[in-house]
Amino acid sequence: MEIDQNELKNKTGKEGQPAHVAANGKIYDVTNSRLWKNGRHMNRHEAGADLTSELAAAPHGAEVLERFPLIGNLKAETETVALPLPGWLSKFLEAYPFFKRHPHPMVVHFPMVFYIIMPAFLAWYYIISPAESLLDSIFYLHILGTLSLPFAMLTGWLSWKVNYLGKPIDKISRKILFSFILLVMNLIVLPFLFLDPSILAHPQGIQFVIPILIFLYLPIVSFIGAQGGELVYPVH
Repeated sequence: MEIDQNELKNKTGKEGQPAHVAANGKIYDVTNSRLWKNGRHMNRHEAGADLTSELAAAPHGAEVLERFPLIGNLKAETETVALPLPGWLSKFLEAYPFFKRHPHPMVVHFPMVFYIIMPAFLAWYYIISPAESLLDSIFYLHILGTLSLPFAMLTGWLSWKVNYLGKPIDKISRKILFSFILLVMNLIVLPFLFLDPSILAHPQGIQFVIPILIFLYLPIVSFIGAQGGELVYPVH
């Protein structure tokens, strides 16, 4: 049985409709899958759509759909959605679909770890043992954070444009805002560490702002990570 795009679009898994998805010209019924509750998978993919291009960038292939009932074949006509990106970049992503989804998860964990370790090292220095090596580590971690955070933000922007078509999403908006706040805080702290390496050991007066900013890294990066985690693994 052949099914066209218009008929497939109605199988969204909502309002009593079954949830059908297409891949490589075949249509599968995922209605009874707990991973497609209410016609949505991982808060990213919607039922009633052709997922062929999405699967090319996913960590698994179309074989995962073969465990579901086969409904029929998708008619040859296809509907393409233009990505909100420059033409050369769209062509590059179509040629190398790996870059549609994977660069951001690969890059983002580096600055997140750095901004978690820095306040931990500073707390260790103040509370447990005032070892100079801890302050040296904080200094170099700031340099690594300055180098890696912009790449995490850029790949996050690309992932938003490709996987969510640049649509306004509250969680992504919060991630963008707090990532910029984190970057600005880092760019405030790092020059002070360059100019006065002992500022964390013996802060005085207004200098107390610097260790406070470092301690604030932890809740900010945790909040950013929580927003991204809910996008990938929605709590509902």
